[in-house]
Amino acid sequence: MDQSKPTKQARKTSKPKKAVKDAGACSMDKKQIGDCVKAALALNKYALNRTVINLQMDTTFFRTFFVDNDKLSIPLPITPTEFDDTSPVVVVDFSHHQAAELLGISKVKGGNRLRTTHLAAMCVVFYPSRGTAKIWLSV
Repeated sequence: MDQSKPTKQARKTSKPKKAVKDAGACSMDKKQIGDCVKAALALNKYALNRTVINLQMDTTFFRTFFVDNDKLSIPLPITPTEFDDTSPVVVVDFSHHQAAELLGISKVKGGNRLRTTHLAAMCVVFYPSRGTAKIWLSV
């Protein structure tokens, strides 16, 4: 053996992963919600698709996705400001720019090869007692 060659060193152990906080449960993830919004903005023949996106979600997911989201520069206006599982209804209404921060800029514009459509406003109506939400779009 050649003494001038350095000896192999043992591999370092990897850093422990950060604990992932409980994001809650929803029937769709962020990408699927964005894909549904983009599909609703597509132009078919001469008209837009008229769809309402129905979701099954719990209060934890709603808080994580819409209230405590780090990607938002301005917090979303939520009515009522204080809510829990017993609240009858919670409404979130936001604009094109806030939806782009939440879902991604490519998900809030659509159309076809002749015309581009942009999301003007988006409203999420959440029913905590039922565990459902409906997303309404405006072009």
